[in-house]
Amino acid sequence: MSQLAQCNDLFLKFDEKIKLKPGKKESLRTSRNALREKIKDYFAETLKVSKPKFWGQGSYMMNTTIEPIEGEYDIDDGVYLMHLASEKEEDWPATSTVHNWIVKAVDGHTNTPPKDKNTCVRVIYKNDYHVDLPIYIKPEDAEHPKLAHKTKGWIDSDPKALTNWFNDEVKNKGDQLKRIVRYFKAWKDYKKGDDKFPSGMIFTILAANHFVEGYEEDDDSAFVATAQEIYDQLNSSFSLKRPVFPEEELLDEWSETAKTNFLNKLSNLIKQGQKALETEDKKEAADIWRKIFGDRFPEYTPPEERMDKGYALQTSKPAVLGNHGRSS
Repeated sequence: MSQLAQCNDLFLKFDEKIKLKPGKKESLRTSRNALREKIKDYFAETLKVSKPKFWGQGSYMMNTTIEPIEGEYDIDDGVYLMHLASEKEEDWPATSTVHNWIVKAVDGHTNTPPKDKNTCVRVIYKNDYHVDLPIYIKPEDAEHPKLAHKTKGWIDSDPKALTNWFNDEVKNKGDQLKRIVRYFKAWKDYKKGDDKFPSGMIFTILAANHFVEGYEEDDDSAFVATAQEIYDQLNSSFSLKRPVFPEEELLDEWSETAKTNFLNKLSNLIKQGQKALETEDKKEAADIWRKIFGDRFPEYTPPEERMDKGYALQTSKPAVLGNHGRSS
């Protein structure tokens, strides 16, 4: 009986290539901490009020950040103005005011002026990465904080709850879930072009909701199976609720055209992925995956070709191939 190609080892190499490297992670952490000190100093010395507290959020805290093919890395660091949270919301400062405080606190920290966006203040580092600083207030007796939206005022938002939810999902389902999220982000990064794709947060929730267990040592099968579950759900009902407070609908702004285009792309991913899973030729399977993910996905060189190229003395242990739940 012929054995199907198994590309788990290539997927693991791909994951190492796309995920945030330790040096970059440390650089982001250093920049984040420097901004925290700058903001604390501004509040203490200029505003003469208590210093804010900070909590990291988003993909950085979930360990699902990927290196973009082009463009900037990002990190989200929540600024919590606990000391300004009086019981009555009408006594809180205007959201435009607190945005202005953070802009002034970080202005001049980098050569590029900070961007005052609706939901955060963005600090840009040499077109390499940026730090987003969303601003929150949370009264002592409140269960959830509120976000300073520059035009909508104080709105419900609790990113810590989402981070905790995802980390609990990983505890229950294993680290493979984080890799699956990174694969979806890498697929989006390579394929997005001008078309609308789900945000990284939405891919994270979809992958956790529809993660298919049973392929612990078979990332290629796990990825295709999870993509199929996501497709089936969205094709039936193009809807996704945030799993934690505030439990709003996350896909309600998608046009019918955008929905159709994305479902077509997802369907094609599944068909091509299934083709890769069903081939007996590992080089052919790897070539299919490279069409899905781009040339960051590693090529496969058969052992006989490696010998022809003078790699016969390599001492690395060969990968053990197996079906891992596939039918042959």
